[in-house]
Amino acid sequence: MYLHARGGAPGNGRGRRKAVLAGVAAAAVLALAACSSGGAGSGGADGSGQDVALTFSWWGDASRAERYEQALEIFEEENPGITVRTNYAGFADYWTARNTEAASRTLPDVLQMDLAYLTEYTEFGHVIPLDAYFGDTITVDTISEPLLASGQVDGQTYGLASSASTLGTFVNTDLLDELGVTVPKDGLTWDEYDALLAEISAAGAGHDPVVHGSVDYTQFFWLFQIWLQQNGKSLLDGDQLGFDEADLATWWDRSAAVHEQEGFLPAKRQEQLSGADAIGVGETAAEISWDNFLVRFSEGQAKPNLTLLPVPADDLENNSGMFLKPGLQLSVAANSEHPDEAAKLVDFLVNDPRVGEIFGMSRGVPASGATLEGVELTELDQQILDYEKQLEPHLVGSAPPPVAGLSNLETTFSTTALEVAYGTLTVDEAVDRWFAEAATALAG
Repeated sequence: MYLHARGGAPGNGRGRRKAVLAGVAAAAVLALAACSSGGAGSGGADGSGQDVALTFSWWGDASRAERYEQALEIFEEENPGITVRTNYAGFADYWTARNTEAASRTLPDVLQMDLAYLTEYTEFGHVIPLDAYFGDTITVDTISEPLLASGQVDGQTYGLASSASTLGTFVNTDLLDELGVTVPKDGLTWDEYDALLAEISAAGAGHDPVVHGSVDYTQFFWLFQIWLQQNGKSLLDGDQLGFDEADLATWWDRSAAVHEQEGFLPAKRQEQLSGADAIGVGETAAEISWDNFLVRFSEGQAKPNLTLLPVPADDLENNSGMFLKPGLQLSVAANSEHPDEAAKLVDFLVNDPRVGEIFGMSRGVPASGATLEGVELTELDQQILDYEKQLEPHLVGSAPPPVAGLSNLETTFSTTALEVAYGTLTVDEAVDRWFAEAATALAG
């Protein structure tokens, strides 16, 4: 469903339709079908003398959309033979739409990719390897080898990282001061963090709005990976799980304990926020999330003043379990009729310094050194960079390999954990359900 349309970039002379995915999967699919690149474009030369219209889709919020639109105007100005039609949605709706399009081979020419979906989209032939474009069309010289490798399946690169990030603990220092809660200065153990959340909730009960410690962090799949690595285990061992039922039960038991102390935002209220960030609207004073979310959270309705601390660990110095994850990857659809132009767009979004200037650290730290050079560091950007530099000696873990079924593991993990928070499943019931679904996903 098209929500708005506007003219092309100055000097372009061609209109560019802008599509926005509104969150309803069916509407999202119709929007993308309407702007598919399969028809005659209104943009640039593809070698046949005809114009090319590319489609580009991503997940994110309105702030990310505005930044992408600014960047794409530059791309279109410099490539007068190409126009780019865009659309976006929240993470869950985004993948619902992409999965439907993948089944009908109508994916957008360029799509934002996540590590959890990479192998699945590769094995079913939905995206193409980019290696043939390296050097001539796509520059990879200033992207670190680990980040390049994160987008590889069977030795070929199907997703190119545009940014990287790691997890951090956000605390709203001004709100804690207002509530009379001591702002933590150093990294916390898990028990200390849980105690802090309970203290915040007790102090915030009479505040307007009521303030809780945080949302339920045990629903966060990638945080569970860190906790496992802190305990000498891993999410995956090859293409099998690297932990057992007792490990997951221990993790989800933390949820029940913190909920009993009212340290977490109630699950019902979390759902009512409808995608708004609880810490951004001032209903929580702490959060564990990706460090680049510092920009997004700080731009929330309450304009919180946030400090970044390491993720809780019982032995941060020797085993943080933390790792650097490609924040966003870009892929080219196998059904694209214009893969050369799509690869050019990927290179621009990953490597152009002006893209770095537009996005800053909002996508994470740019994977490309050239793009990082274009970032005019704001105070928030500098805070993210300083945080990652501080953590460098402690980044001992690694992201799980992009095995087939990883996206299903993540989705069912979050939904099952939410039922624990609501009390509709006991921890033991939730563990049994998740392991049964995980076995099916990995058997694939």
